[in-house]
Amino acid sequence: MKHGPWCVFPMLAILAGCASNPDQSVYVLPAPAIANSGLRAIPGGLALKLRPVILPDYLDTTDLVTRTGQYKIEASRTGRWGERLSKGVTRTLAADLCHSLQATLVPDGPAEIPSLQIEVTVNAFDVTPAKSVLDASWTVVQQGDGNTPVTGHGEFSSSLAQPGSDLAVVAAMSETVAELSGGIAATIRADK
Repeated sequence: MKHGPWCVFPMLAILAGCASNPDQSVYVLPAPAIANSGLRAIPGGLALKLRPVILPDYLDTTDLVTRTGQYKIEASRTGRWGERLSKGVTRTLAADLCHSLQATLVPDGPAEIPSLQIEVTVNAFDVTPAKSVLDASWTVVQQGDGNTPVTGHGEFSSSLAQPGSDLAVVAAMSETVAELSGGIAATIRADK
C-alpha cells in the first residue's frame, strides 16, 4: 500500500510540536520530618485528624497555576505538581500541624479516636507575579461531649523571590501553607 505526501505533513507537525515543548519540572509541597508520625497516638498526647483540604476546583489539579488577570489563570508550561494540589496541601498541613503541636496524625478508620478533628476550606489560593495569597477557613472539633467547634479564618501571603520562576511560585505557596498551619495552631492553642 502506497501513502501519499499528505501523510507526511501530520507526522511532521506532531514531531515539531514535541520538539518545541520545554522540559517540565515536577514539584511537591515540602513537609517537615515528624518524629512522632506513627499510626498510634502518644499516650496522653494530642492525636489529630485532618480531613482532606477542600480547594476550589480550578486549583485542584496537577497544573501549576498562576493568576494573570482578574478573570484569567494560566498553567505553567515548564512546571507541574507531582500530586493534586489538594493532596499536597493536606499532606503538608498535617505534617506542619503535627510538628508544631507535638501531635500524632490519626489515620482514617475506626481504630483511633482523635483528640482534635480539623476541617479546612481554602477559599482562594492565588499566585500573581508578585505574591502568593491564601484565604482559608477552618473548624476544629475537640473530642468529648459538649465541646463547641472552634472556627477560624485568615488570609496569608508570601512574596515571590523571583517573579516568573516556577520554583519561586512553589516556594511562596509553601510558605503560605506554613502560615496557614501557624494560624490553625494558634486557634487550637487559644482554645486550650
